[in-house]
Amino acid sequence: MIGKFFVVGAISTAVDYVIYSLLVFSGLHYALAIVIGYMTGLVVNFFLARKTVFTKGSRFAKVHHEFLAVFMVSIMAVGLNILIVWALAKVGLDYYSGRAVALVIVFFFNYYARKGFIYVA
Repeated sequence: MIGKFFVVGAISTAVDYVIYSLLVFSGLHYALAIVIGYMTGLVVNFFLARKTVFTKGSRFAKVHHEFLAVFMVSIMAVGLNILIVWALAKVGLDYYSGRAVALVIVFFFNYYARKGFIYVA
């Protein structure tokens, strides 16, 4: 299951990172760019993961409750992303490389949070 989540994550992360990079390149603050890119990737990820990864169903009866739960996990993930990028920038890593590191760490956070709290394992 984590392999499929990786593929879905790669697709949604590509969407996220391209938007993030374009926004940072255009001068937007990195934290706001993370939020916009991440939330766009979240919508892509939500629909792909429901259909291909977490096929046994959700712990929630209604789709909008499921999305809200995924959104809440994602808010925590955005905070973790910002914290990691900020910390790595403080030690001299650029925002692009710092975000790449953060994405790897947050991938595991997202998978285990969703598997443990939102979807039927």
